[in-house]
Amino acid sequence: MKARIGVWCPNEKHWNWGLKPLQTQHDANKNQELVKQLYDALRKMGVHKAYAPNVASSSAIIIDGGELKEQIDLGTGVRLHRNSTVPADGIFLKKGQAFVMSSAGCPVIIATASNHMIVAHAGRDSLIDPGVLMREPTRTHLSVVYAIVKAFRVRPSEIEMRMLFSIPEKAFRHDVNHWMYGEQNRRLAAFIGTWCPDGVSKENGSIFLNLEKIFLAQARMIGVQNATATHSLNQFPAMAHTRDGEDVRRRNLVVVKHL
Repeated sequence: MKARIGVWCPNEKHWNWGLKPLQTQHDANKNQELVKQLYDALRKMGVHKAYAPNVASSSAIIIDGGELKEQIDLGTGVRLHRNSTVPADGIFLKKGQAFVMSSAGCPVIIATASNHMIVAHAGRDSLIDPGVLMREPTRTHLSVVYAIVKAFRVRPSEIEMRMLFSIPEKAFRHDVNHWMYGEQNRRLAAFIGTWCPDGVSKENGSIFLNLEKIFLAQARMIGVQNATATHSLNQFPAMAHTRDGEDVRRRNLVVVKHL
């Protein structure tokens, strides 16, 4: 995979890399400190054109860069492309272009086929459509993994995938007796257990999800033979995630550039 990856963690000076406030050029004028930090990060990566799709809805949709029509000038020669009206987990990148997202434990998938590259957000709900648990699917693809394979339009055996920066399994706890989400969590455990027993563990009334194993199982099932999962947040304690006991608003900045 010919990619360069950059990560910026929350710190005392800049504790939140969340991109939600930055959707238009008007927003940029109101968030000048975030714009400056983002500009500096992208310039260090040698990025002039960056794409930040709207990943918040975990849509399992893959789009082309042209759909992100809002161009935000971050500084000399650096532009960020956005479109809050178009939900998308992943995007095709041409050489020299970069995928940008703010993360808090959701991993990223880099996928290649020949000279083409897709980079995608791969949170829990991106990997498993929550509607399926209630027998009411909400989208075309169960998982963003399947959406990536469909988007490439090649044999799955020609695709290489790598997942990075997943929240650790022991941190990703779900209470099966939760007053609101208990039933959904129980259904989630049962569903995953039928096709990926290693993807869920149980302990003291809770389940723990292993997103890396879930991703690898899905890749194998659809025929992607070259799939790996590396660089769990276990290896990077400075990276924020929503279960780390700190302010849940903290976000990392993840940049993937297609070389």
